[in-house]
Amino acid sequence: MLSLGQKQPISTNKKLKDSGVIVIGGHVQGLGITRIYGKLGLPVIVIDSTRYNIARHSQYCKSFLYYKNKHLLDYLFGLGKSGRFKNYVILPTHDEHVAVLSKNKDKLSQYFIVGTDDWINVEKCYNKRLTYTIADQLKIPIPNTWFPDNLQEIDSYDIKYPCIIKPAVMHEFYTKFKQKVFVCNNKSELIKYYKKAVYSISANEIILQEIIQGGSENLYSACFLFDGDKAINSFVGRRARQHPPDFGNATTFAQIVDNDELITSSVKFLEHIGYKGICEVEYKYDLRDDKYKLLEINPRTWKWHSISEKANVPLLENYLNLLYGEPIRQLSGITKASFRHLITDLPMCLIYLIKRIYKSYHKYPIQYAVWDKDDPKPFFLELIYLLRNIFFR
Repeated sequence: MLSLGQKQPISTNKKLKDSGVIVIGGHVQGLGITRIYGKLGLPVIVIDSTRYNIARHSQYCKSFLYYKNKHLLDYLFGLGKSGRFKNYVILPTHDEHVAVLSKNKDKLSQYFIVGTDDWINVEKCYNKRLTYTIADQLKIPIPNTWFPDNLQEIDSYDIKYPCIIKPAVMHEFYTKFKQKVFVCNNKSELIKYYKKAVYSISANEIILQEIIQGGSENLYSACFLFDGDKAINSFVGRRARQHPPDFGNATTFAQIVDNDELITSSVKFLEHIGYKGICEVEYKYDLRDDKYKLLEINPRTWKWHSISEKANVPLLENYLNLLYGEPIRQLSGITKASFRHLITDLPMCLIYLIKRIYKSYHKYPIQYAVWDKDDPKPFFLELIYLLRNIFFR
């Protein structure tokens, strides 16, 4: 019998009937994956390096497993050797997970179906220096960007302030500094922050970049399930609000929009590298020259991927079909939809109002990040975990 809110099972094919999904990471993104596959009748296992995650509390989570931080690969090999989850699909929710799975795909594939592309392709999305170099070669617009190998090189650059210092690979930088970029308002700050950055990450991972003016309403994402040379599913979202507003760590409100230009531009890049899998290609619209500038590519699901469910785009279902060699479910049409993470978007609305940058958007059907009347427990646990973090941080 199917649980409340479940759809019909994904397939009668034996490979899929005997399959399941392992989700690495149990926050909002992992919860979305858990619910989508759970509603399709598949067993979903959530693993995380923290027990304080919300996906484990979903009715669609068959089991939660805890692993010690920084020991993911060893843990996965242990799971594989146990034989408990033979041919389950493993899906990452974080850049660090992507690197672990992709770099070790051959070894892990003897136990699991690894839900990342090969590292030769993933690295071109994972490392922003490579991403920007390829985009420039393909004449895809990017912000003015420099790759200094040392402090002396910076003197030769014609940099307009403010600018930012950011890493080629985000997760180590963010873990260290708890922010995505360093904003530099003048040359002395640029030198100070460069020295700070190079003390913690390699000089060949440092990127200097101009700041494209404008708020988060100018942020867009082209979202794909891609099969090497073509898009199986695609849509574009405007990431209208984020936390924090300037250089956000997380989208709090997004809407699907029409933008064929971003689809075309992204397909050019993904086709060039032969990418296979799910990804999000991020852009910012530049009012100065009326161009969308590529910012980064996430070779995995992203926080607000569950908007696809409300939009009638079978993104995750078709990814499983692709991985198992099953027929692709054809799209009957994209429904305009919104995504909202209430616990973060409500305070952001207030901040946007105070900053006088708040705008109203189309009232499309909303895919809530956490709230679900048929699966309410994660919503209440998120509130409890928020209070815990406030008091014990």
